[in-house]
Amino acid sequence: MKNLLLLSLIFLFLSQLSYAQHRRVQKNYIDINAGIGLLPTFVKDAGKVKTPPLSLSADFKLARNFSLGAFAGHSVTETDLRVLRGGGAAKWRNSFSLVGLRMAARSRQMGPWNIYGGMSMAYAYSHIDMMEGQIEKVKEEKGIKESSGRLAFSGFIGGRHSFTPHLGMFGELGFGISLVSFGLSLRI
Repeated sequence: MKNLLLLSLIFLFLSQLSYAQHRRVQKNYIDINAGIGLLPTFVKDAGKVKTPPLSLSADFKLARNFSLGAFAGHSVTETDLRVLRGGGAAKWRNSFSLVGLRMAARSRQMGPWNIYGGMSMAYAYSHIDMMEGQIEKVKEEKGIKESSGRLAFSGFIGGRHSFTPHLGMFGELGFGISLVSFGLSLRI
């Protein structure tokens, strides 16, 4: 564990030096982010993750400290066999997808770091596949429908660390496809 921490610190230090040596000023750019979620949105349902929360976004810098973007995400979770109050048991799989727009206010670049936060609006779609039991009993007890869609409004806060002028990593906290996400970022 100590070795992993030491290697991580060395890697971040070297990337800081590399960034400082190769930094060039960009006026407008697009950040393309591909991420994976660490904490699925449906964690409260105690579902097993079958497909981890995956996300893809593109943020276009419109002004010095403002960007507008689009994003999409997908995850699949599955419940254990649950005993229902009305008798019987049920087990289901939830395929959840999200697509929307987001806007962010960004801090000024602090070396290789950029901190940002903003709001998003998305269409969230959930599809339930029954693996065991009857959907009617689950609908009555849990209020779950076979498929449903709704508009979802959310906020997020995140940071991007640049390894080079074009390659970096990002991390975000927010409600969407995952409560915590991280991944790679490509600036074009």
